[in-house]
Amino acid sequence: MSSAQQSSGATWVEGDFEHPNQDVVRPIKIALVFAYTLSTLAVVLRLVARRMTGSRLFLDDWLILVALFFKYACSSGVVTLLFNGLGSHITMIPAKNLVVYFQIGYSNNFVYTSCVAFVKFSILALYKRLFAVRYMVLGVHIMTVVVLLWVVGVFVSGALLCIPANKFWDQSIPGACLDPYKFYYGIQIPNILCDLIILLMPVKVVWSLPVPKSQKMLLSGIFLVGGLTFVFDIFRLYAMIKLVDAGPDITYHQVPVVVWTCIEATVGIIAACLPNLRPLFKLGKSGFWSQLRSTGRTSEKTLVSNNSNNSGTMNSNDTVGSIQKPTGHTSYVAEENIEIAGYNNFSKINKE
Repeated sequence: MSSAQQSSGATWVEGDFEHPNQDVVRPIKIALVFAYTLSTLAVVLRLVARRMTGSRLFLDDWLILVALFFKYACSSGVVTLLFNGLGSHITMIPAKNLVVYFQIGYSNNFVYTSCVAFVKFSILALYKRLFAVRYMVLGVHIMTVVVLLWVVGVFVSGALLCIPANKFWDQSIPGACLDPYKFYYGIQIPNILCDLIILLMPVKVVWSLPVPKSQKMLLSGIFLVGGLTFVFDIFRLYAMIKLVDAGPDITYHQVPVVVWTCIEATVGIIAACLPNLRPLFKLGKSGFWSQLRSTGRTSEKTLVSNNSNNSGTMNSNDTVGSIQKPTGHTSYVAEENIEIAGYNNFSKINKE
């Protein structure tokens, strides 16, 4: 019993339903503030950047909005957990609250997976829009299918986590449940691998650009912020395994898993939005950004033939506003004022 309890003559035990352990739940509250505010701020700034350039919303923008919706749903589920026993010992939680607690835990498999999946889809859609390179487009299509298959796998295994499903929140019902170790490894390891591959996909393209090394590092750094998501994926898996080892008092020991779940998805949204915030900041020289030309709306054959006839380059004034295709020029400017070199330029560089 704490000194505060002794001085007040209280008889309650820290960790009961009415008095959850504040040292346990405090990180959750901090993570929730982090999750709600920073994810929202990142998406709002992304939309402001679109407004500044006068451009329309692209597929990757709509996908990140869907991801934000599921992020709100996931964080709201955590708030519900706080009101139904998170931070309290499982033996001290009323039965009705415990049912709600495990129902939220069951649904979180679908909500969390949807959130991180749409973050991945948004990043892949951005890659396809910016990097008009054959192997990148193919890689985006392959990874989209892989992520989609992962989502289906998680949904199916999550739905069959216990048979019947309501045994998950009512252990008195006859039935069986999957081994938690196998379930956690099965859903999180593919998630980690997908994030690693998506993280590394633009590296070759960026480092093939005919720009100074310092500028390549700058652009790489913007995309590699997503590496934090990969790191947090690993932390979350470790926390999930530790939770299983901690025993049946899941409501008391689940805090690290919940914290990393909140942080991982939030950082993913921030990482997906960061490359789109170029109009809000003056990064690098206009000459650098003008060298990154996108050719997503032209074929390789057109590029080769037109480039042989047109040696002019786009000046800095061409980088303002929506997509523009000046007469006699074969490239267009992406709305975030990032232009990616054409496939023919990469081919020449790679041959050298």
